Amino acid sequence: MMTTLGIISRALLLIISVVSDRVTATTDDPYCPLIPSNDDDHLERTLNVHICPHTHDDVGWLKTVDQYFYGLNNTIQQAHVALILDNVLNELQDPYTTHNRTFLYVEMKFFSKWYSALPSAQQKSLQDLIKKEQFSFANGGWCMHDEAATHYMGMIDQTTLGHQFLLKELGVVPKVGWQIDPFGHSATQGGLLTSSVGFDALYFGRIHYVDLQNRQAAAECEGLWKSAPDNSSVFWGLTGSYGGNYGAPDGFCFDALCADDPLVGLEKDALKERIKLFTNALGVQANRTKGNNIMMTMGMDFQYSQARKNFQNLDLLIDSTQQLLDNGEIEFWSDRFDNVNIFYSTPERYTQCKYADLVNAKTSEEGSFLSKYNPVKWNASPKTKDWFPYADCDHCYWTGYFTSRQGLKRMERVGSSFLHAARQIESMAKLSLSREQRTRVAADSWNASPLYELDDAMGVVQHHDGVSGTSKQHVAYDYAKRIAGGMNKANSFVTDALRKILLSSNDDVLDNLTYCNLLNETICTVSQEASREGSKEDIYVIVYNALAKERDEVVSLPIDSSTHSHVEKLLVGEHSDWVPVTSSVLPNANYAQVTGAASYIVYFEAKNIPPLGALVFRVSRRSEGEMLSLASFPAFPRNLRRSVENDIDDEIVMSNDMLSVKFARSTGVITSITNLRDGITVKVQQQYGFYKSAFKDTSMNLVQDGDNFKGDGKCLPGYTDAEGDEYPWLIGSAERWQNSGAYIFRPTSDQQLHTLRPKQTKSVVFYNSELVKEVHSVFGQGGWIKQIARLYPGENFVDIEYVVGPVPIDDGGKEVVSKWATSIANEGHFFTDSNGREFQKRKRGDHNVFGPDQPNSDEPISGNYYPVTAAIFIEDDVYSFGCTVDRSQGGSSLADGALELMIQRRTLYDDARGVGEPLNETDIGITPNQPFGNAERLGEGVIVKGHHRIIVGKGGSGASKLRGAMDSTFSQPHVFVASAPSGTAITFRPTLSMLQSSLPDNIMVISFIALAEEHTYLIRLGHQYGPDEDKDLSRQVEIDLHKLFKKTITSVREKTLSGNQLRDDWETRRLQWDCKKGDESLSPDGLIDGRVVLKPLEIRTFEIVIM
Repeated sequence: MMTTLGIISRALLLIISVVSDRVTATTDDPYCPLIPSNDDDHLERTLNVHICPHTHDDVGWLKTVDQYFYGLNNTIQQAHVALILDNVLNELQDPYTTHNRTFLYVEMKFFSKWYSALPSAQQKSLQDLIKKEQFSFANGGWCMHDEAATHYMGMIDQTTLGHQFLLKELGVVPKVGWQIDPFGHSATQGGLLTSSVGFDALYFGRIHYVDLQNRQAAAECEGLWKSAPDNSSVFWGLTGSYGGNYGAPDGFCFDALCADDPLVGLEKDALKERIKLFTNALGVQANRTKGNNIMMTMGMDFQYSQARKNFQNLDLLIDSTQQLLDNGEIEFWSDRFDNVNIFYSTPERYTQCKYADLVNAKTSEEGSFLSKYNPVKWNASPKTKDWFPYADCDHCYWTGYFTSRQGLKRMERVGSSFLHAARQIESMAKLSLSREQRTRVAADSWNASPLYELDDAMGVVQHHDGVSGTSKQHVAYDYAKRIAGGMNKANSFVTDALRKILLSSNDDVLDNLTYCNLLNETICTVSQEASREGSKEDIYVIVYNALAKERDEVVSLPIDSSTHSHVEKLLVGEHSDWVPVTSSVLPNANYAQVTGAASYIVYFEAKNIPPLGALVFRVSRRSEGEMLSLASFPAFPRNLRRSVENDIDDEIVMSNDMLSVKFARSTGVITSITNLRDGITVKVQQQYGFYKSAFKDTSMNLVQDGDNFKGDGKCLPGYTDAEGDEYPWLIGSAERWQNSGAYIFRPTSDQQLHTLRPKQTKSVVFYNSELVKEVHSVFGQGGWIKQIARLYPGENFVDIEYVVGPVPIDDGGKEVVSKWATSIANEGHFFTDSNGREFQKRKRGDHNVFGPDQPNSDEPISGNYYPVTAAIFIEDDVYSFGCTVDRSQGGSSLADGALELMIQRRTLYDDARGVGEPLNETDIGITPNQPFGNAERLGEGVIVKGHHRIIVGKGGSGASKLRGAMDSTFSQPHVFVASAPSGTAITFRPTLSMLQSSLPDNIMVISFIALAEEHTYLIRLGHQYGPDEDKDLSRQVEIDLHKLFKKTITSVREKTLSGNQLRDDWETRRLQWDCKKGDESLSPDGLIDGRVVLKPLEIRTFEIVIM
């Protein structure tokens, strides 16, 4: 590069870093050599500027995935992914440039679609660019997943899908993480989804504005992050010149979508002035981090559609900056650096150079440690915990999206759980069926599985504007449509496989077998039709258990006649037999007003469901005389077993052998929960209520920081100009004002929870059957919240089924919460899970920032909300009180003893973060967007039904009590239903199970995936308890893989989490940021004769061959 050849020749050294006697070889990079001692002052005072062109392509947001890819619907947003990739490919091969231009791509959903359509010659050209490291990849997942609303299962699955595409099609293994746009960052991302995936570093853009300001001042915009349970470190860095986003520095965005003036065509003096501004920006950025390397991320959303313009200006920027500095025509004002190297680069190369910075600092004089710019200090002040909550100004806490679009969030969880089970059944079919019976797949193909369409849909919805609930309404519909289509196709394959596995003959019996995927709506078409009056059919139910331990469950099945309630379990042996099981039929209240919902629900006991296996049940007609009926206080039907000892008491008592729950007799509201095993009683005040959503017409103070809004021509990273005043819901967005919306939760200034009074009644609905006990209650004027509290035999939780909606919006919008008040003295502390893995200890009023916090009393509610993917709890020395959720929500403890979860949101105004719509979901739909319509909402507000499981226990047991419930909530029994004429003789094979026996209670089969290669499978085993959560279940566990399955394992190879490389290879080449030798946390126990050790919260991945 022009005047830097001398520097390059002097710097041409192989980096061999020796840290605490551990040798790690890095790539031979002339700009980042090892400096053997501190006597090479020239190299130490040279700043390397890595120019990294990239585009950030949302996998759905303002437009659907296909609209983005094909460049459709540009009246909403100018974005055309295929055009971007076409033009970038051309410009990287420009024969007239003297530069080795580079480009970074991230989202494999788009890239795979584009690559598969390329002519072979262009595919070859791209492959050559990849080999030359000009076209590179970071992250490499199907999308850039969200980190708050995503469950670890979905995060692993979408990352694996993208990584397998890259490996199979291009031989590429990504080496760095790239989470530049998600709105906060989780501990699970920093540990499991970084080092376990095989990444050396993780880069992101958004952190709390106070955190950002403090880090800029302290040169802490990059460093080490210790978030994993094993306490190992990864390197993290901010993008966007450490300004809080991921774009070019101000004034140097050369894309067609930007307003900055290009450099090409400027006169010499004008160009020189622009370069002065650029070098000033370099100096500012360099003083916000440690070491000799900085990265400039040159790109933003859907940029490089006119890639020639981008690259011509970047070429000129690089050449002019280097030449003017080297010739002394401009000065680089820095007290740290005298020289600058500026060049095209990639995040992977940048990571290697930051590692060289650390190694060089370790070999320099001890006195330099005193400098705040010394990378050695990374080890002294690592980041711990996560990066929530995210806020970009005083009143702007991005904590609303934790709850936004509850229907889509539930649908994502159902789809992810079904995919988990469907993969097991696919593997089971491959293990037990002949080749002729199996679905044929292409050898060594990454997308040949019959489950690919569901895998694809689930990968797409993990996007940070997908499951987060922050897309436009028509895009949310598209996400749901993709999941439904994927589940329907997977259902066809799975039910066909189950029939072949379970039935002894090829008869056409049970040919209507289907998966009941609408149980949350109390709909299962086959069981309803077979149970209607006049039907002469029996219902056959296959209950599949995807957990790795035997379990007992109460299964619910929608039926349309109360007469179908005789349930039998199939015992398969030398002589198969049907054995009656306990069952109960209750009316379906249908509070959600679902069209087509069943009239009744039959509940039956499913005991001893085998691990990774199934049981078969038969439901047939019984006489009317055996039916149960409604119990209303004060009268009890005689055929109900009573749990209330005294009819005149003020309380209703509902008990099983684990719990005793008391309810207010006049309202049905829970007043206390007793754990009979632990001998403790927690008195509670149960409430539903709402915060009023803030919008401009409410009486509130304006935001004071003008730089945060566009009134002065500036905007904080993440803020996007409103789409125009033609939309009524954009009120306030063009002024210094912050509405509550899809991203941001902001209650009105009174910060008041408006409690909904429970309905008083003389006859609370109470069912006290032999199997299921229920108490019903109603809240709010007009009864727009309903609740059913259930108790099942042998369970240690109270199941709370809530129905919310339509949410009244006469006041401008509501943020609806479920709140529990107890006497627990938690002293401001509470715990929320990280994507279903690590529990994070929260402190009320602590925003988890680096350096001095600036707690803002104006937002004490939203500023203390955190993502709850699976569970939340509070505890003291005596009691614990916790709750699992069936979808992602926001939660907090805003007062000692209190716990609350936001269960629904409905707002009428946009929050000015780009989506340009209110979060106002209705049951009919919307009109088209402009210019064809006004995106008007049609119908009433949606009704949402969900479940919380309330668990109480002794003090200090909160995490332990919730762990098992988290797994069983995610992986509830999967119900498949068929029918056949009564009396049909059906012969079943022996009971279905893949495992020889149950695994320990703290071990889960995270994945069991049939690979395209014959006899080959990918299996993940996970330890489900964290360190010190349970005196027994937090211990490490040894598993003998050879004793896991009923067939013989002939080969075992450990892989990284996404299965794209051998674990040993990764451990050999990984960058040891901890600077430790032989650290147990960095060197997991190897395979010894198929035996593996799993440490707390560790997930290990194996490729196995089973014969």
